Amino acid sequence: MMKKISIVIGILLMITLFAGCSSENKQASSNTNTKETEQNTTALNKDEFKQMFSDPDKFKGRKVDYYAKIFQEPEKDEKGTYIQAFADPDNSTGNTLITISNPKLDVKNNDIIHIIGTVEKKYTGKNGFGAEISAPVITASKIEKSDYGTAFDQAKKTITVNKQIDQNGYVIQLNKVEFGTKNTRVYLTITNNSKNQINLNTYDAKATQGDKQFEVDSTNTNYPELKTEILPGIKEDGVIVFKPMDISAQNTKFIFTGSSENYELEFNPFTFEVDMK
Repeated sequence: MMKKISIVIGILLMITLFAGCSSENKQASSNTNTKETEQNTTALNKDEFKQMFSDPDKFKGRKVDYYAKIFQEPEKDEKGTYIQAFADPDNSTGNTLITISNPKLDVKNNDIIHIIGTVEKKYTGKNGFGAEISAPVITASKIEKSDYGTAFDQAKKTITVNKQIDQNGYVIQLNKVEFGTKNTRVYLTITNNSKNQINLNTYDAKATQGDKQFEVDSTNTNYPELKTEILPGIKEDGVIVFKPMDISAQNTKFIFTGSSENYELEFNPFTFEVDMK
């Protein structure tokens, strides 16, 4: 696998060097063909971005501004950072090979990133399993960390709650709720002010709207998860993800259950009513 990755990095380095050597030629040719230069530097629209994956060379020199999820640990050398990322992580498609001249870029596998750059060319080679792959090579001018909601499921509605329930030193605070198209995200802070370990039943959480009940989306791992066992004095932040909910419904509740290693303590469900207005 590392050999294959190194091959990709070698290709990206060659492209970077070639781009630098040919900059003078590009400058000269730009004076003779203004229309072509304008076309080559405009940003790809949504449809063109999809077409780029089948024919990257057609869009060589065009600008891109998109989000992606890193699916292999990035490689670095003294000249830069080299990344492979999916523009459509839900379907593991939209593979792009990204190079940026920043060897200190702080990114890692599974990070969601925002990329601004230029289409360089099409790369064709083999992955670690010997299968042939092709992908656009992107020379990035800027890469920033982002999050899944911002990148791939922007909230249609966000409710700031900041309500807290304390039972026997077991404190749950509901900070906010984001209603997206793909799911509903509930941001929680759990604080253990007791003398014993407390336990959170994450997958038993429920949400209701009127006579409808919503379950946790246990397949979604795109948000920070809450630990289920929390020691005394510890505070945990995380997100519980539910199936998509109705942003126009009024009677919305989120219900969480937990326990303590002190079995003499009793706990009622932590029930939060959210004002949707």
